[in-house]
Amino acid sequence: MQYVDEVMDYFDKKEGPDVKEFLYRILSKWKLFVFCGILGLGAGYLVSKYTTPVYMMRSSLWVHVDTEETNAKAMFEGYQVKDKANIQNHVEILKSFTLNRKAMENLNWKQSWFKSKLFRNEGLYRKEPFEVVQHEGVNLYQIPIYISQLDKYTYKIKVDGKAEYKDDEIKVKFEEEAFFDMPFKNEYFNFTLKKNQKKINREKNYFFVFNDLDKITLRYIDNMLISAAEKKAELIHLRIDDSEPARGVDYLNELNWVYLQFMLIEKNKKSENTVRFIDSQLKGIVDSLQLAGQSFTNFRSRNRIVDLGQEAGVVVAKMEEIESQLSEAQISLEYYENLLRNLGDANRMKQMLAPSVAGISDSSIGALVAKLTDLYGKREVLSYSVQAKNPSLLILNKEIDLIRQSLDENLKTLVANSQIEVQSLSSRMDKVKAQLARMPKNEQKLNNMKRNFDLNNELYTFLLKKRAEAAIAKASNVSDSQIIDPARLSTIVKTKPNIAINLLIGLLLGLGLPFLIIILREFFNDNIQSKEELRKNTQLPILGTIIHNRYENLLPVFHHPRSSISESFRTLRTNLNYVVPDQPCKIIGIHSTMPSEGKSFASVNLATIIAMNNKKVLLIGADMRKPQIDNIFDLENTVGLSTYLVRYNKWQEIIQESKIKNLDCVSSGPIPPNPAELLENGRLKLFLEKINNSYDYVVIDNAPISMVTDAYITGKLSHANLFVLRQDYSHRDQIDFVNQISEKGNIENVSLILNDVDASSKYGHYSNGKGYYYEEPSQGMLDRLWQKLSSN
Repeated sequence: MQYVDEVMDYFDKKEGPDVKEFLYRILSKWKLFVFCGILGLGAGYLVSKYTTPVYMMRSSLWVHVDTEETNAKAMFEGYQVKDKANIQNHVEILKSFTLNRKAMENLNWKQSWFKSKLFRNEGLYRKEPFEVVQHEGVNLYQIPIYISQLDKYTYKIKVDGKAEYKDDEIKVKFEEEAFFDMPFKNEYFNFTLKKNQKKINREKNYFFVFNDLDKITLRYIDNMLISAAEKKAELIHLRIDDSEPARGVDYLNELNWVYLQFMLIEKNKKSENTVRFIDSQLKGIVDSLQLAGQSFTNFRSRNRIVDLGQEAGVVVAKMEEIESQLSEAQISLEYYENLLRNLGDANRMKQMLAPSVAGISDSSIGALVAKLTDLYGKREVLSYSVQAKNPSLLILNKEIDLIRQSLDENLKTLVANSQIEVQSLSSRMDKVKAQLARMPKNEQKLNNMKRNFDLNNELYTFLLKKRAEAAIAKASNVSDSQIIDPARLSTIVKTKPNIAINLLIGLLLGLGLPFLIIILREFFNDNIQSKEELRKNTQLPILGTIIHNRYENLLPVFHHPRSSISESFRTLRTNLNYVVPDQPCKIIGIHSTMPSEGKSFASVNLATIIAMNNKKVLLIGADMRKPQIDNIFDLENTVGLSTYLVRYNKWQEIIQESKIKNLDCVSSGPIPPNPAELLENGRLKLFLEKINNSYDYVVIDNAPISMVTDAYITGKLSHANLFVLRQDYSHRDQIDFVNQISEKGNIENVSLILNDVDASSKYGHYSNGKGYYYEEPSQGMLDRLWQKLSSN
């Protein structure tokens, strides 16, 4: 409301008729508002039509989360550890770069095909016109490679764009012909193109790009929304927006599959490590068992021994018992020492066997190992989504340190006890061996062979049992997550563009834009808008309007004689006859109140158009402060008006011929320090008298009158003084300034020219479409329609 009040206050300060004129100007543009409204609706429709559509794909996962604490026995049973997860951890795992990058690799999205259309490129996922086989070597990423099939055997490849190559951005441009099913190789690419169909595809708008999988992975992660359903729910919703529905569906489903595989692999690591260890041990034990059995059988056959004596049997049984105990003690000692060495290494702890595999029945050690392994797993999962200084991660690290410290103390005690036990069993074994040594030689050898066979057989049986248990545990493992709703093409939702919203926005912009422009222009613009406005503020004659020069050169009347701007200068030439007195040599002064209003442009073109009418014309550059004429006509400026006024040259020496017939020029010459004093020394008047009988017209280009006094001096020597005002540039108060100059009589016979008038306005009377004048190039239909609506 405050802005509207300021606008109305502005108009209240003006005269009453101006307010009515403004309102009439608004109402008279109703056709323009209708046109802009329709144009806005059309723009909204075109935006909706040519904007690349975006679709939303969704899927859902069920994640089982253990919320209750489990005791050591429940956590460590059957060689597996049940993960205590938080559902947010699963959300972050799904967002992780590792899993998304793996999904990209599985989908093999190394290239993407497109079809170039008006205003957009259409993806061709699953509809690729050709097959690309990528070879080892350089293949620049993300640069369009256009393919056009020429015949059954050849195609044309065209590349024109920029790409990153060896950490620098390079320009790649080439066009070649190549053969299907044959490698195409150059400095930037190495691939083979194969046809997907037998018939020739003449379409020329196909192109493909080699994808940087890392960057595409990051883009898909940014476009994907993954969230838990509710606080107590065990559902995770995945959503992704993509312009190609099939691509989005495939990506979501592949990511879900990669996630399930990842969780199952993590769950099976313990069982896999156990089976792998037992298999490696069984290879050696099988060979030892076969060798021991064969040796035992052969020895009995050669020596015809059926059974051992009772004493020997007791000794052998005792030795086997001690060896079994010693073997278990050594395995325990080795396990404790390995566990002690690997406490600080999370990766090695994951590969450690469960204590029960090593024959250790200490439940406290099993619980601590299970707890530490569980904490290491949770820390790995949490590290995917948080920073190193995250409070949750710091608390987890502290808990790991406490468990590790407790294990370290227990293991050191167990290692010491195991070492004592091994020493004690070794001593007992030595005594039994000494007892066995006192037996007959054959019985002693047979006892040793039987003992070796029985030991390997027991160890083999034990390992087979443990392997079977580990394999059963692995086979019974299933993922804690399941896909509830996979992504489907039948459930996609189109999210962009929204036609209704685009049409509404287009209509509002179409109606509001012209109104806002008119309001702001009228409120803030203090410049002269039209010839009518100029006429209302002065009684001086307005000789004509000069159309805006849309050509690059500054002499349109000479280079484009049939243009509308040339005709505007012809009208000005004709109107001069009404204000210039009948003199043998008519002197015309061209003035401006400020720079950049176009006085030099008006001077040279007015002089040219008069000369083209078979009149002898002399153009004098009297602006010795900022000369322009020498540049426009490419004149020598070492001599000129200034050198004549200081008596360096005679008047005949400063006149130069131009390239235009009947037009001579006097350049301003070198810039003097005192132009006003030189103009007042009387030599300019003498010069005009000397040339009086040689020219029909003299046109004087003067310096801006509001800035220096030079124009006052030359204006008194002119028969007519034309002031150039520029539309949308000159201020309204400059009209009053020119009126004051005329009223005070400082300069006589003053007239006005309005320069740079818009040819499409109602004051530009020479625009094309009237049938009389040729414009280069002609206006289009929309320009003419806009001009007609504006005139209403």
